[in-house]
Amino acid sequence: MRNRYNKPIKLADSLSGINKNMVNKFGNIYYTIYSKWEEIVGAFFIQYSHPEKITITPQNSNNEIKEFQEKTLHVNIAPAAAVEFQHFQNKILEKINSFFGYKAIHRIKIHQNFASKNSQNFKEKIDIKDDSLFNQKNNEIKDTIQKINDKELGESLLNLGLSVVKNEEN
Repeated sequence: MRNRYNKPIKLADSLSGINKNMVNKFGNIYYTIYSKWEEIVGAFFIQYSHPEKITITPQNSNNEIKEFQEKTLHVNIAPAAAVEFQHFQNKILEKINSFFGYKAIHRIKIHQNFASKNSQNFKEKIDIKDDSLFNQKNNEIKDTIQKINDKELGESLLNLGLSVVKNEEN
């Protein structure tokens, strides 16, 4: 019997550092919305939209001394789908708040920009100036995930790794 040199670890443990960086950079609310965007908006809108940022506006209540913050989610959407997105805006807002169990987002502000389709090749989405660096990182990630039998999981991990490469450059 061969001795094992590498100890198996949970996938969540190996990604905890990346998750912490994303949560610290964008905040827990944005991270949750970004990671569950497809669940929130559905298969059609995922192709034409993506959450851009969350802005916080402090609001003073006249009746109370207590202040609360109104959070606005800014969404980039392709002009072709903007009217339909606006029609479903209240449903989308309701879905977002249902993930948190409280009114985390108060408004959605739509920005009509050309959002890239998710069916696009991931390399085209990432603006990396040096193709040799991209190819090197791509090969390193592929070597790391080559033993994974689940093709869909492997592709997801590859995309995650490439997005980390993009974030490291910015």
